[in-house]
Amino acid sequence: MQLKHTQTIVYLTVFLSLLLTIVSFSGGFIESTYKREALSIAVQGIGQDIFDLFIVVPLLLISMFFTTQGKRTALFIFAGTVFYIMYSFFIYSFGIHFNMLFVFYCFTLGSSFYLFVLLLTEMTHMDIERWFEEKTPVRSTASFFLLIAVLFYFLWFSDIIPAIVNNTIPKSVSDYNLLVDPVHVLDLSFVLPGLIITSILLIKKRKTGFIFAAVLLIFTVLLSLALIAMAVMLNVRNVTEDFSLVIIFSVIAVISVVYLFIFLKRMKTPDAL
Repeated sequence: MQLKHTQTIVYLTVFLSLLLTIVSFSGGFIESTYKREALSIAVQGIGQDIFDLFIVVPLLLISMFFTTQGKRTALFIFAGTVFYIMYSFFIYSFGIHFNMLFVFYCFTLGSSFYLFVLLLTEMTHMDIERWFEEKTPVRSTASFFLLIAVLFYFLWFSDIIPAIVNNTIPKSVSDYNLLVDPVHVLDLSFVLPGLIITSILLIKKRKTGFIFAAVLLIFTVLLSLALIAMAVMLNVRNVTEDFSLVIIFSVIAVISVVYLFIFLKRMKTPDAL
């Protein structure tokens, strides 16, 4: 089955890649971009921008191309990459102090949102649950999602609950002069519940479970790699000498890649929509 909105998807992807290139180059190589941010946030932003410029932009365009050629694996990679961009630019739009790129942040967020909606619409009209073999490891993949959700609920609540009890502000918010931490908002409202819901749907072998499982595995890999890039940049710029975050996210990235490989390997015919 071919994409119904191929031309719109291609145009929107090219526009999104252009926006992401502008934003990532500016953030990665123009020092004044993050001049209003705390040093740690600025350095992490540079790390993610460099990762986005040299990894995410090419991945977005390549996966889009192969998706239009009817490659099933590419469709999942494409959707997962767009979801990563949408997640990231919610944080840029609401978590970065106003700068010269504000309008570009908003356009990137909006473009990725509508492109993701288009891709989801396309996938819901496909028999995706039939693409996978009976032996697809749905339970182990669901367990992996649940583990990530529990770990990050624990991590964020350990920061949020004491602040609520003591009527103070979480350190992650006060240290960076934010209203709230947009990562908390996104994860608690959408991503972590999404992991749990996807786990349930996947165990039941529902179409939406297979769709979101593949998308979230791609997203987890890209986000882990972006976080590694941020942690490495913190060390390169001598903001910290702690490599524990690099190790933690490297482990998550490797496990995610393994699950992604096993999951996509169970597709019956990966080369045709």
